Amino acid sequence: MFKKRKVLGALAIFIIIFLMTLSYFINVLSSENEAGRAHQISGYEAKILMKLYNLPKYYHIKPEYYDNITETFVKSLKRSERDMKSVWQDVNAAVSKQGLFKIANTYLGDALHALQAGRIIKADLDKRGTQLKLLLTLEGGATVIFKPKWYFKEKVIQGPVYAGKDRHVSEILAFYLSAVLNKPFVPISVQRQINLNTEIVPVATEQLLQTKFIKKNLTCIYGKCFYCKKEDPICADLSGNLVGTVILNLDVNLKNNRSPWQRTYKNNKKALWEIKDDYCKSLNGKISKKRLYDLVDTAIFDFLIQNGDRHHYETLDDRVVWIDNGKGLGNPNIHHIDILAPLYQCCMLRADTWTRLQALAGGMLSEKIRKMPDLEEIIWTQHFAAMDQRLLIIFATVEFCKNKNKENHGNQGF
Repeated sequence: MFKKRKVLGALAIFIIIFLMTLSYFINVLSSENEAGRAHQISGYEAKILMKLYNLPKYYHIKPEYYDNITETFVKSLKRSERDMKSVWQDVNAAVSKQGLFKIANTYLGDALHALQAGRIIKADLDKRGTQLKLLLTLEGGATVIFKPKWYFKEKVIQGPVYAGKDRHVSEILAFYLSAVLNKPFVPISVQRQINLNTEIVPVATEQLLQTKFIKKNLTCIYGKCFYCKKEDPICADLSGNLVGTVILNLDVNLKNNRSPWQRTYKNNKKALWEIKDDYCKSLNGKISKKRLYDLVDTAIFDFLIQNGDRHHYETLDDRVVWIDNGKGLGNPNIHHIDILAPLYQCCMLRADTWTRLQALAGGMLSEKIRKMPDLEEIIWTQHFAAMDQRLLIIFATVEFCKNKNKENHGNQGF
């Protein structure tokens, strides 16, 4: 009887993996057709999906060992009610190439509260990028970027991975995910409601006021950016309130770099990395090994939230940091494997990254993410399940790389 149960259990796992793989193909094809073109599964993706189909069952099981990284971080989010000036001093002092915040630190709770409730003393437009953003100065001297809410949390963005406007909650999830991964390279971010009429207009610059107008008794702004136009404004509700995410604008010098895996953003034109199987070899001498490790970490992070729009990236003291994560959480039913190109083309991965990913197997990733305050209220539950499935795809990619390295070098080094 026991043997029969084991066989039935193994069969059940086999069926589940098969259905997941089949679902992936169906969803990708339907999504890309809606975007106006058929999706072509690359050779890499097909091989990774085969590895997913045959993924060892230990990747589906919660690890026996336990760490308290997430719990330590959650405790650090409690307020101690210090004055704002000392809070911002601590926030800036914690920034280094080891991270943009410290996972175990007493200032985080006060910083989040200040971002959510701190008095706004100046409001201006942020003209950087392609999306409408505000640049706000808070009491105590901190500056923050405000990204407004464009969609309800259940909204599914159809089309290519970079389609649609920024999802403000993606920035918040990115902040918490970076802590769960023990790689704190995302600026502190939190949701905030502001009142355009009472908090913004009285302290707004002239250039911001020039984009303000009334539409159907609602206060609206359209900003100044690449895609900003009056015909597509963001409008407050009848009470003048506007929901969005405030992102701490760190007082550091960041260097902007073009990503080697930048997309063309054209349906009929592929980038070089999408064509050349040995693309990673072409980067030898152009990018350091350390930088490649950073970009692989970045790709894994982006894949988990499905941010496929990292055409450029920022570095602090030569360490890649994860700024601008608003294009994540577009479609929980689709997994764009090409985001993982740095991983499956270079087949290199930091030991500490691999250890941490294994610690999040068996549903532990979503379980730990759900521990974050208020996150389940603002993020659709399907996105949590999608992250667990994407982690399995990352495991399958590592298995693909192990096999690839064994074939090329006669061993299983990775």
